[in-house]
Amino acid sequence: MLSTRGAVVGSGAACAAVAGLAYGVEEFVLLAIAVGVLLAVGVVTVWRRRGVSRRALRVVVRVPVAEVTARQSALVELTVTNTGRRRGPPVAVEDPAGKWSVSHPGLGESSVAGTSRASRARGVSRGDTSSGRDRPAPGWLDGDRSRPGRRQRARDRRTVSRTRRLPGLRPGTDTTLTIPVPTGSRGLLTLADVGLWCEDPFRLWARRVTVAPPAHVIVYPTPAEVSEDGRTTGAHPGNRAPRSTAGSTGALSGDELSGLRPYAPGDRLTRLHWPSLARTGELVVREFLEPQAGSLSLLVDLRPSAHTAASVEETISRAAGLGARALRQGLTVELCTSTGDRMVIPPNAAGRQTMLRALALLGPASAPAAVVRRWGDRPTGGAVWATASGQSADVVLVTTATGAAQRTLPESLRRQVETVLVP
Repeated sequence: MLSTRGAVVGSGAACAAVAGLAYGVEEFVLLAIAVGVLLAVGVVTVWRRRGVSRRALRVVVRVPVAEVTARQSALVELTVTNTGRRRGPPVAVEDPAGKWSVSHPGLGESSVAGTSRASRARGVSRGDTSSGRDRPAPGWLDGDRSRPGRRQRARDRRTVSRTRRLPGLRPGTDTTLTIPVPTGSRGLLTLADVGLWCEDPFRLWARRVTVAPPAHVIVYPTPAEVSEDGRTTGAHPGNRAPRSTAGSTGALSGDELSGLRPYAPGDRLTRLHWPSLARTGELVVREFLEPQAGSLSLLVDLRPSAHTAASVEETISRAAGLGARALRQGLTVELCTSTGDRMVIPPNAAGRQTMLRALALLGPASAPAAVVRRWGDRPTGGAVWATASGQSADVVLVTTATGAAQRTLPESLRRQVETVLVP
């Protein structure tokens, strides 16, 4: 690819050649010929440097801290190692500032903390990822028939002009670049498509050598402050006062049968009630009384029709505050969303981190069509609540004033839910 400098020099040489031929100025023609030779030598040099770099360079991306709280400083380390036997040519690394993306993949179809999609993303973030001779550059750089368009070439020129240049590495040595993580946004941050380029000595030509592997960082939400009665600051109570102490349930043990209820995604198959399945064809599970430690069912409304960009963050923040307080009190937190996702978080040492990780991955979303079909005519208002809580659990719904999420709840939950409204 001809760089911006190369395009300017080449255009100037062409104009000089035309002017020299038109007005008989031999110096202009000689200058144009010299520039042409320089461009030709640059093409050969870049082609050679790219071949050497692809064989010798190894790129590793490491995330020292893969999970941070919003607005907390974090870094990603990009290490370039020369594994060849000769000194490598200089390379240029693209500016990673515009390579970050934010996503909210959700909880997945898990009911047990630690096996959700959040955990899988965390596992990817923890491990080092590398790129080298086994990771080819994009196809059009390898001689494919498909060629980049004019806009793509313009973007590549702008990218090369903002690269950070690294000197040639001696055999067996490496250099590390630290990349700051933009932790101002909650969610799963992904750094991808950071390319390494090789250039000729006059920087007239440039070709991409390889692309660094992606890096993932999970940014937690900041929990809202919760008052002593369990309500977040500015919360609007529902129809009842919450029970906020451990032991507020009347259950004596966790193996006493309390009844039957429809199957919810994530329920253990060992609790299926086979006689009901054979009689009606509906999946029904046996429900047991909760242990005396108590539990909190935290319902988070994520329907896009009920939120703005600001209200989503406020909803997640208040849910984090309520969940963190319940875990401190020794309560099991059942996190449910309006999309049908469900996760049970025990009050152990990793409970708070697990809950914040799950909330970090939530964003505005509608219930999937497959989930809606699975629940048949039960979903109302575009929400599916797969909660397994019984009458013994505290139920808190976090939603907006305009969402009218109370009407989407099953009748059994409307009588016991406490609503926290987000302005």
